[in-house]
Amino acid sequence: DYETTMREALRIAGYDELRREQAERRERAQAGEAGLSLMGVGVSFFTEAVGAGPRETMDMAGLGMADGCEVRIHPSGKATVRLSVQTQGQGHETTFAQIVAEEIGIHPDDIDVIHGDTDNTPYGLGTYGSRSTPVSGAAAVLVTRKIRDKARLIAAHLLEVAPDDLEWERGVFSVRGVPGAQVTIEEIARKAHGPGDLPEGLEGALEAQISYSPSNLTYPFGAYICVVDIDPGTAAVTVRRFVAVDDCGTRINEMIVEGQIQGGLTDGVGIALMEIVSFDEQGNCLNASLMDYLIPTALEVPDWENGATVTPSPHHPIGAKGVGESATVGSPPAVVNAVIDALEPYGVRHVDMPLTPSRVWEAMRGNAAPPY
Repeated sequence: DYETTMREALRIAGYDELRREQAERRERAQAGEAGLSLMGVGVSFFTEAVGAGPRETMDMAGLGMADGCEVRIHPSGKATVRLSVQTQGQGHETTFAQIVAEEIGIHPDDIDVIHGDTDNTPYGLGTYGSRSTPVSGAAAVLVTRKIRDKARLIAAHLLEVAPDDLEWERGVFSVRGVPGAQVTIEEIARKAHGPGDLPEGLEGALEAQISYSPSNLTYPFGAYICVVDIDPGTAAVTVRRFVAVDDCGTRINEMIVEGQIQGGLTDGVGIALMEIVSFDEQGNCLNASLMDYLIPTALEVPDWENGATVTPSPHHPIGAKGVGESATVGSPPAVVNAVIDALEPYGVRHVDMPLTPSRVWEAMRGNAAPPY
């Protein structure tokens, strides 16, 4: 629902008021008032295809892009999840524990997540392209549901009813219409691993493994609005405000999602305004270390104004999409568009990234962009 996302971004930003402020400021500048910064408003919209797979249409070096996941419920009622993806700070341990907890009713603190080592975990294509939640996350959902289906058979046996007579709610199977007739997932786990009879033909233990190939990609999208001020005397660009409304489907952990988005927005400001590798005429690198290669700090970015719409993906069992790269995709064009908008009185239609002060300065004077 792209229009809803766009309208939410316009609402948060107060877009009409921003345009009125900009028009008033330009009128004051034309009247001769000195010292006014150049104000620009930039908008960007993006859709990203993420969740590399399915194996029928995609491959890497001849390998299908399926991901494996294994879940084991121990006699103690705690669980272990083994994944083929690896975390670099995205919060997989929390996210995947929450996914399994929601499906099986075990507290996330009692779920151990092991990942990223195919000597000890199921095989898969790993973490890249915002694919962890769309592919491995879906695998975790489906393999946990397989375990829950087996647990239902054991619960029916313990309660001496048919499986269809049971209702499930957050870790408890109860007999429909019979108050107090229930059994917890922890009790089922002890029975599955312990002595005594199980339903005929059913093996012991509560564990399962899956190799999941998604039916399609997932498509996160967003609407971003950036407000910049440019010092006409130095051509330095300041990002005053940034509104980011993202739709990544069902959000498993709101804080982790917002953290990834805000990190991507910060990267995007760096891409748009600062980050470049420069060489002199002899081929010497002029910024070969972080002493000279500029990246944004908290001083160069605003307080992010985040919003959300939720359009569940039909290609994921819980409607989730990837989000790790979304903000880095959508933020640079919003910043660039804001700068170009601010320079509209100068007739500027394009400036190459990064929009360093020297490049903006020359653009304001109609000159070719310098190398850095």
